[in-house]
Amino acid sequence: MAEVTGTPPVEYTHAGGVNPQTQTDWQKNTVPSKSAPSIAKLLVAEWIGTFALVFAIVSGAYWWYPDFFAMGLTAGIAVAVLVTAFAGLGSGQFNPAISLGLLLGGRQSALRTGLVILVQLMAAILACFVLSSYLGANENSQWIQRGPVDQTTGQQQVTILEPIAAGTPRIPERVVFPEPLGQVPARTEPGSQRVSTLQGIVLETMLTFLWGLAVFAGMRRENRKWQGLLVGGAVATGILVGGVFTGAAMNPARALGPALVSGQWDFQIIYWMGPMLGGALAGVVCGHFLFPEEDEESAEAPLTYPGQ
Repeated sequence: MAEVTGTPPVEYTHAGGVNPQTQTDWQKNTVPSKSAPSIAKLLVAEWIGTFALVFAIVSGAYWWYPDFFAMGLTAGIAVAVLVTAFAGLGSGQFNPAISLGLLLGGRQSALRTGLVILVQLMAAILACFVLSSYLGANENSQWIQRGPVDQTTGQQQVTILEPIAAGTPRIPERVVFPEPLGQVPARTEPGSQRVSTLQGIVLETMLTFLWGLAVFAGMRRENRKWQGLLVGGAVATGILVGGVFTGAAMNPARALGPALVSGQWDFQIIYWMGPMLGGALAGVVCGHFLFPEEDEESAEAPLTYPGQ
């Protein structure tokens, strides 16, 4: 179970004359296993994984938008590879919302969660600073943002987005199809969001809950070999389903990094409230009801639990 949660296993052993059956939770958690991944390895893995994930997602959004199939494939493969690579080190979160869910689901301590989230945010910001030196401002015509027509000159206002601003998640403008259909080209309606702020928060909550569900399901002993596929599939599905509405960030670190580097802070409340609510809901529902800790242990295996 510790492969994804980032918490070292603690063996219930008889130590110091204390009966393991009567130990308090605090006493049990002070006897770490010698084979447990260190917190240093966990944090380094989270740094590398979050950096790589945000770098891949923001770059994919810049080059492929609005091809959400390509964007979902990019993110899904990246998550699957990184979870598989770092699960053995206790890593595989790469998302503050998932870390919060693991905390509320009883799989991770508050201190460990706080350190992991801090590392995730720093790695996401650095990834976007590095990426900004590689992307050119005029390489993709999709990032020529059209505004309203100037009534005096009759010319349409045009804004060329900077590279990282182009990869920052946002709510697209609503598309209008004027009458008669087929004869007048469709146009965007400036200032008209495709979904409201509340709708965006609800959608991000649902999509992040799916990510959290995949994480908790992957902790089950019978599913551990499928962890990467489960989590990567959930991320890809979220982008395919919700990308057209909110960009399907599902991850505050993925939203904060490009926003800080580009200065485009629109809709950040959606990309923080929605994912954090979704991660918290997944922690409570999956961690304590659908997939409680006792179901993750096998009768044939030594009884181990994560330090909390």
